[in-house]
Amino acid sequence: MISGRPARAARTVVVQAHPLDASCSSALLARVRDGLEAAGEEHRVFRLCQGERPGPEVLAGTGQLVLVYPTWWGGQPAVLLDWLQELLLAPGALASVRRLVAVTTLGSSRLVNRVQGDWGRAHLESRVLQACTPGAGFEWLALYKIDRRSPAEIHRFLDLVRERFATSEPVLA
Repeated sequence: MISGRPARAARTVVVQAHPLDASCSSALLARVRDGLEAAGEEHRVFRLCQGERPGPEVLAGTGQLVLVYPTWWGGQPAVLLDWLQELLLAPGALASVRRLVAVTTLGSSRLVNRVQGDWGRAHLESRVLQACTPGAGFEWLALYKIDRRSPAEIHRFLDLVRERFATSEPVLA
């Protein structure tokens, strides 16, 4: 609380799910942060694997929720699924979210993921997005076949992610 008033909600909440600091997921998190800072977007970052689990009270008034994670076996890591399930069981926890953004990497190709049902993306669109404000938007920023990408291709994707958050219109809370 500041001066007896509740702290104002961040307009963007970024949640990352990866246990290692030296990972592509952590590099993606850094680029998301850089982009948001360049855009002057008010934001807060939480790292689930470090025990930082924002509850519904943290998300109240948040306009944009950004999830940064590696897609493992077609879906989100267990720590992220668990946190999302907690939110889905808390009525209204995501009610103010007007944009849901997934920033992820995948080992297989886009085609293989589609043939397998694209479970991770489908879960976010069908379950999580439905708990957000009516008409909320969804954005999927994915680097497919990460294990077969050159360092230059990975860096291009990292730059693209930064640029997306640096140039996007701020989400008003």
